[in-house]
Amino acid sequence: MRTVYWASFPEDNFFISELKYYSPKNILKDLDNKKFFGGAGGVCPAILDDARNTFSIKAPIDFSITFDDDWTHANSKYEYNSNFIEKFIGNIDDKVIQLAAPTYLFFSEESLIMNQLPPYYEETEFTKNCIGLSASFNIAHWFRVVKPSFRMRKDCKTIDFNQGDSLTYIKFFTDDKINLVQFDASPFLTSTLMSGIMGYKQNRKFSLVPTRLQEGYEAFKRANYNKRILKIIKDNLL
Repeated sequence: MRTVYWASFPEDNFFISELKYYSPKNILKDLDNKKFFGGAGGVCPAILDDARNTFSIKAPIDFSITFDDDWTHANSKYEYNSNFIEKFIGNIDDKVIQLAAPTYLFFSEESLIMNQLPPYYEETEFTKNCIGLSASFNIAHWFRVVKPSFRMRKDCKTIDFNQGDSLTYIKFFTDDKINLVQFDASPFLTSTLMSGIMGYKQNRKFSLVPTRLQEGYEAFKRANYNKRILKIIKDNLL
């Protein structure tokens, strides 16, 4: 059994209230294995073991916008004001978008790679129009917000999802069973630890050269951030 601490972490309640957030949910709980994977696939250990430590992050709201041809304006299906939409989708970098919510934190006492993945078993309007991006880091050696990121498919200009649709998957690379333990992340909203982590990439000699993950991991441990973060988490378990 491997414990992973997790928390919803709305950085600004103007975006989405924490009351709308879903707990990470194992993807097998939403599937009828034999129907989805077939008779043989539904009992195949290679398939089931791959999914066992994979969890879905779900949309907290209904959302549907369509961009105009030059991507400078979006029309909303729902009554959201333009300020909310602009902040929710953030900057569009060559059709790549990172949503402002939902946002989560994950941490492990032991070395553990977490992979953010596209919601590849979902068949929704969101997956029809958008390609989820994949990224990974060691959640024992780094502590950062996880949020849905994706690229618009070719010739698609609509982002459309319903509350409860999977926006991204989170996979933990271990053969051990994952035990998710929730904590209250509100102390981190004002903690200098978060600004220290986000500021690590700033004020560098060559600002455009990417920071290696290993370099960040070493700095994280050198500053005892792993111990300091774990103490806050354990003091705020739910």
